[in-house]
Amino acid sequence: MLRWMLAASLLLAACGHARSSPPPLEPERRVVIPPRTRAGALTQVERDSILRELATRRAAWAARGIADYRLQVAVGCFCPWPSYPAIIEVRHGAVVALRDTTGRSMGEPREPWSVNTVPALFDAVEQGARRDDVFEVAYDSVYGYPALLRGDARLGLPDDWFWIRASRLTPLR
Repeated sequence: MLRWMLAASLLLAACGHARSSPPPLEPERRVVIPPRTRAGALTQVERDSILRELATRRAAWAARGIADYRLQVAVGCFCPWPSYPAIIEVRHGAVVALRDTTGRSMGEPREPWSVNTVPALFDAVEQGARRDDVFEVAYDSVYGYPALLRGDARLGLPDDWFWIRASRLTPLR
């Protein structure tokens, strides 16, 4: 009888009743936005510089051919969105899973996390550089995707700032 109970306990543990582990992700890398040389709204020269670097980084990302990956994303703004990080899983360019940082499912992919695939982050850089009064971006040192975006759509308005932090991109096979 004791053997049977031990065997049953081991079988239950092996069938997934054990606590799920977090999805494996690459280690966090430090990302720092370079300081601006002046305060105030972006100049046309600064906008053009952001857009030139964006074009180079976007082309390098496309050349890597990474369509399947996990990415940790956190979003903040003067809004009711939650700012804690979550992990999105992207397959063939579409978000297929949303997990918390312990690996547990958060249900169906949804905003604010699911809209931040790598191509969408590049699009956000382009939109921010073209329209926001203040916009800053820093890129991941290994894969070159936008890893930290920060902006203020209109200077002087108290409720239109935002930030996006994308990190720990891990290509999937």
